[in-house]
Amino acid sequence: MVKMTQRAVDDICRAALALPPDAAEWTAGGEARSALDQMREVAQSAAWLLPLVLEKTAAEFARHPDKDPGHRQMPKAAGLETIQGCVEAARKTTTELCRAIAAAPERKLEEEVTLPFGGGLVMTFADLLGMHHWNLVYHLGQINQIALAHGDKEMH
Repeated sequence: MVKMTQRAVDDICRAALALPPDAAEWTAGGEARSALDQMREVAQSAAWLLPLVLEKTAAEFARHPDKDPGHRQMPKAAGLETIQGCVEAARKTTTELCRAIAAAPERKLEEEVTLPFGGGLVMTFADLLGMHHWNLVYHLGQINQIALAHGDKEMH
């Protein structure tokens, strides 16, 4: 899981950095989330999951577009004003989370965890360990779609 997560963060960072400057805040139809907004989530999401992985307790959960439908963008935290800033934060927080994933005891894998988002979704600890990977890959697809909409057909 650690190697897959590290590869996924490398992939999404590479794709986001390859976007033309005018594509960072572009949204499909003016309603979808921009690449910059998605990278803000990617930069913060490992830190949301870390307390759950370390102690099975929820961190203070920042507002998320899915949790608050009236709020379509991620909060603009300090240092996350640009794709580059988001990439730096994503790499740092993902590294910290990967350390915790690597140290997770096997005996806990089948224990249930209730998430502070997703409507209180319950999943196994093993599934929780893969959640950041899933989120990275999900947003990679969205960022690649934005690149395609801007004429970029290259695999980055």
